[in-house]
Amino acid sequence: MGDVMVKLPVFDVLGQAFSAPFRFVWPLLPFFIAAISVALGLIFLWFQMMGPLDPTGAGEVSQTLPGGIGLFFIIIVAYLVFLSVAVLTHRIVAGVDHPWNLVWPVVRYFFVGIGLGLIGLLYFGLSFSIVAAISGATTADADVAGLGPVPLSILTLIALAGIAIGARLFLALPAAALGRKGAMRLAWRLSSGNTFRLFGAWMLYFILMIAINAAAFLVVGGTEVAMQNPEMAPGGMLGAIGAGWLIVNVVVNYYVTVAGAAFLTYSLIALLPNEASTATSVV
Repeated sequence: MGDVMVKLPVFDVLGQAFSAPFRFVWPLLPFFIAAISVALGLIFLWFQMMGPLDPTGAGEVSQTLPGGIGLFFIIIVAYLVFLSVAVLTHRIVAGVDHPWNLVWPVVRYFFVGIGLGLIGLLYFGLSFSIVAAISGATTADADVAGLGPVPLSILTLIALAGIAIGARLFLALPAAALGRKGAMRLAWRLSSGNTFRLFGAWMLYFILMIAINAAAFLVVGGTEVAMQNPEMAPGGMLGAIGAGWLIVNVVVNYYVTVAGAAFLTYSLIALLPNEASTATSVV
């Protein structure tokens, strides 16, 4: 008798994910602040080393090839530093031994992310091209608004299918962070039979994130208005308003980053028992 495939506990996974930023505030919040500071510091350092953007005074931006290459590598390094926050979140949430061993997990995470991005571009690029060709649109007018209701409906279904596929493949990110080989193949196997549950979990996740960001925007938006119009701030309060704006931005970005990584991690952990089931079915 074959093993029963484990089904994703959607609400349990979401509950754990959205509480993770509070439960793991130490050490994740300090590490997040340090990583963001280092990443932004690297980019700022590059601009300082490049000197003024207009050394000739002619109103044109002067940029050299070495400077462009330097900026590219600095952005890559800064991005890897930022990715280390997500990787550390995956590893701490999963409770692995030696979670601070980040170098190779970050590198694997980076390349898996590139692979997922290329798959997404290929999927949606081909899908849009096919729908545009079916609708008779040319490359010049093949935009969403000009497709018509039927092709647009088809494209919407394709987009929803793409999200469902992505919900399964994105489990490769925590798998890579945890050092699992063949992360994409593993993610696809583990999520077999859970496509609709993962799709629903992602939809609920997006809705909750939109609500959180909307609430944060109300706070941040108000402080930005006060900062742009100093006369609106009570005497001596502009500095406090600016500090509050910075704190809210840092906290919200920390929360979104950690909750997102935790959501993927808990989804993977919940489906890991399916690894034995799929291995048995293959044999």
